[in-house]
Amino acid sequence: MRNENRYVQYARARSLEQALARAVVESVLQALVMHWPQIIRSDRPAFEAWEMLVSRVAAAACETRRTRSRQGRDAVHQTLSGQEADVLLLRYRLSLSLAETADLMGLEVPEVTVSLRKGMSILLAPA
Repeated sequence: MRNENRYVQYARARSLEQALARAVVESVLQALVMHWPQIIRSDRPAFEAWEMLVSRVAAAACETRRTRSRQGRDAVHQTLSGQEADVLLLRYRLSLSLAETADLMGLEVPEVTVSLRKGMSILLAPA
């Protein structure tokens, strides 16, 4: 799959070890193959794939925290949740362009821009 390496980078950036990140991505790719007929009928197949990845990475990160009794979340996901955290991580930690971020997440560039601005405003707001 064309996004496999970026999916692994995302999982690594979410504090998963390399082997676990690769295993999670492989499980997502296998699930995508199994559910491809339903996914391809979606208006936004890339978004469906992204949501599956995010869900499985979050579950793996949660399990890692439980088994290691240490903080397993990256800093941006400790402060933000959901789409804003993912956009900031992809844009600034993985250095993807707005278009690359949108493509990877199955969003439109304006949606990414809004999430980026919202996330930044939350991070920069006085405590």
